[in-house]
Amino acid sequence: TTVRLKEPKDFVFIGKHVPRTDSVAKSNGTAVFTSDVKLPGMLTALVAHPPRFGAKVKRFDAAGVLGLPGVRYVVEVPNGVAVVATSFWAAKRGRDALKVEWDETAALKVSSADLFADFRRLAATPGTVARSDGDAAKALAGAARKVEASFDFPYLAHAAMEPLDCVVRLDADRCEVWNGEQFQTGDQYAVARAVGLPPEKVALNMLYAGGSFGRRANPASDFVIEAASIAKALAVPGKPGVPVKLIWTREDDMKGGYYRPAYVHALAAGLDAQGNVTGWQHRIVGQSIVAGTAFEAEMIKDGIDATSVEGASTLPYDIPNLRVELHSPKVGVPVLWWRSVGSTHTAYSTETFVDELAAAAGKD
Repeated sequence: TTVRLKEPKDFVFIGKHVPRTDSVAKSNGTAVFTSDVKLPGMLTALVAHPPRFGAKVKRFDAAGVLGLPGVRYVVEVPNGVAVVATSFWAAKRGRDALKVEWDETAALKVSSADLFADFRRLAATPGTVARSDGDAAKALAGAARKVEASFDFPYLAHAAMEPLDCVVRLDADRCEVWNGEQFQTGDQYAVARAVGLPPEKVALNMLYAGGSFGRRANPASDFVIEAASIAKALAVPGKPGVPVKLIWTREDDMKGGYYRPAYVHALAAGLDAQGNVTGWQHRIVGQSIVAGTAFEAEMIKDGIDATSVEGASTLPYDIPNLRVELHSPKVGVPVLWWRSVGSTHTAYSTETFVDELAAAAGKD
């Protein structure tokens, strides 16, 4: 019931300079990233992923691949075909020579133009209400002046400086992982399921990551499962596991990753004769990043993905009549949080619109 503040003389950190623990290692090159990991007998793997989202491997021909210098194995994994070799370049040449026929029965074939046209049509219709203060429709109808604006936001790749990579060594009763981790518990359980071991038999060695921005914290644990699946495919009963380093190239990362969703925002506001904002309506159209994940029950309430509307439904300005609505269409593009999540798009749309309202009202 009584809180006694600590005396300044007893402060441990406040007011003192505390150096970062990673500064020296990152400055002199001794910091270990996944790309730096070298284990005895380690092989390198690259995966041929589907050219369209939702496509699957129909068949593949490794005849011209296994004879190439350095190539050791060609194995199918959940989302493609892996070429495993003694070096990155050998694996890259092997993958380039690999012939894969894809089953595109369930593949996404919509164009960006069609997708945005659909989004704009939705933005012109009422959506699920994320926030409703006062009567925005009435305020807009009675406004001395009405201002409208729309904003299109494209899909955004995380584009980390270090593309995705992961090292896995699978033995009979233990699996060890080396990577720049962002999602330890989820990845540990996902790897355990992939290799058929209990989670306590999966050890994660957390390394530095050359940027992640949320990409390595993927509820699907996609690239980690991919690395584990390759290690499992190479496992031979009774023999020690072969360490495998999975590497995604820059092209792999940009074309086959998970993206900040595309969005369309439609805003309308009413001004009175003095240029004050009397009403504000904001409609957002874009995929949910938590639908279908373990976070759905916690983060989607009454049909609203909080990450889609944060920054808009939490608008701090004193506007008496404010309404925010959301459409969450289902599109077959894999999506994920991207650093600052919802505010990557809501902050731009709301703040730019405020500027436009100020200009319309002749105000600062």
